[in-house]
Amino acid sequence: MNNSEPLLVSFKSNGNSYTAYIPLNQFLETDKDVESILKQLAKIYQNYIVLMRENLAEIENFRSTRKPLPARLVWKLGGLIFKLTESLETEGFQIDGIYEHLVRDLQVKRKWLEKVIILRRYVPKQNMIPETLNWGRFEKGTRKKAEGMSKGIIPG
Repeated sequence: MNNSEPLLVSFKSNGNSYTAYIPLNQFLETDKDVESILKQLAKIYQNYIVLMRENLAEIENFRSTRKPLPARLVWKLGGLIFKLTESLETEGFQIDGIYEHLVRDLQVKRKWLEKVIILRRYVPKQNMIPETLNWGRFEKGTRKKAEGMSKGIIPG
């Protein structure tokens, strides 16, 4: 297997667990124990999906009680997505179609998920976001506002 570029991996839901798949050509090119690698990747993915669902339950709780949703809580979800990708990259893999996987497994809309990731990408540290700042301030013009936040400009 080529170590310079991450290899593609996909995940299939089996109820409460996942099965990892890699393209056949990657399978044929390796001399490693593919079965154990795939089990390890599936476990990593499953663990992060559980954490993301817990985070989404907190987000839904704010929405259902009509309380302002803290931007830090949304940033935390983006942080979990970044940690998932970093964990897989450490193993030499990347998800083939991460948005499709997360939309399917988290039951969220792609556009909203894109905004979550934009917030996390442009605001590198959660503590850069004031605790009292609501997610609603980022929903329109997410990138521009997140870029401003990274420079210390609080969205108004």
